[in-house]
Parts: sequence; C-alpha cells; structure tokens
Amino acid sequence: MKKKLMKTGFSLGIMTLGIVILGKKTGLLENDAHLYDEYDSTK
Repeated sequence: MKKKLMKTGFSLGIMTLGIVILGKKTGLLENDAHLYDEYDSTK
C-alpha cells in the first residue's frame, strides 16, 4: 500500500513538472497583464 502511494505521488509530481515546463515553453504561463493595461489606457 505504501509503495503504491509513493509511486502514485512520484508519478503525479513528474506529470506536474512536465506540464509546467511545457506551459513555460509555449508561453501559456506568461503574465501578459501589462499588455491589457496599455490597451485600456489608450481608450
């Protein structure tokens, strides 16, 4: 039981790390709020 739980936690951590790396490479996790602020200030 303990080994299965540890393997599951390790797998979940690896998947999360992969998603974060993929998100950074694709620009999905970038903060682009400053672009919207500039757009709103020109109205």
